[in-house]
Amino acid sequence: MGRAVNLSPLGLYDWDKTVFDLMQIPEALDKNVLIQNILAETAELEVLYPNPVVFKNLIGVWSAKQLDMWNRLYATTQYDYNPIENYNRYETGSDSGTGRTTHSGTDGRTESITTGGQDTTTGTDTKGHWIAGYDSQPSGTDDGLVKQSRDQDDATTRTQYGRTEGVQETITHGQQVATANEGEHTLHAHGNIGVTTTQNMIRQQREIDLFNVYDIIIEDFKMRFCILVY
Repeated sequence: MGRAVNLSPLGLYDWDKTVFDLMQIPEALDKNVLIQNILAETAELEVLYPNPVVFKNLIGVWSAKQLDMWNRLYATTQYDYNPIENYNRYETGSDSGTGRTTHSGTDGRTESITTGGQDTTTGTDTKGHWIAGYDSQPSGTDDGLVKQSRDQDDATTRTQYGRTEGVQETITHGQQVATANEGEHTLHAHGNIGVTTTQNMIRQQREIDLFNVYDIIIEDFKMRFCILVY
């Protein structure tokens, strides 16, 4: 005995345009685009719940349960990456350091200047005289008179003078320099590390590009609300 009523999702929608109003989908998707594709792909399938009110409420409950998974699936289509690279690493670090350099020294010079001299005068002073008797006058010659002499050998005159001058000069110099080095560096290493050929990565990317969240939701809808007997 067959079913009394055979309705497709399209038939229910024609009867009640609000049957999909409670359906929740990822915000990034176009709800009208999704509904129209569901109706087109299930037009020849019979719905499991032909009552529009029941159908509408169950779509709301079911879609609320699936929404989180659909959001995660959609997020995987938004990743930003280079499809022909399989290595992408970022490294950030900071460098800091301080240093101090000191240059110093002392220049010392000592100079001593001595000036001086000595004057010495040495001589012999010999004095002699003749002695005559009584009131005779000596003639100064050897005429029988007595001659007496006196030598003075210590006639030495010495004068010493001089000056000593000392000069000392000391120069101290120095320089102290403090340095500080601070900065940040970022390393970005990326490319193909060789475990997979570029051609294989391109093939894998094609499979990813064929993934469509609309199709995932439509297939989920078929499995939940349609009798899959053609």
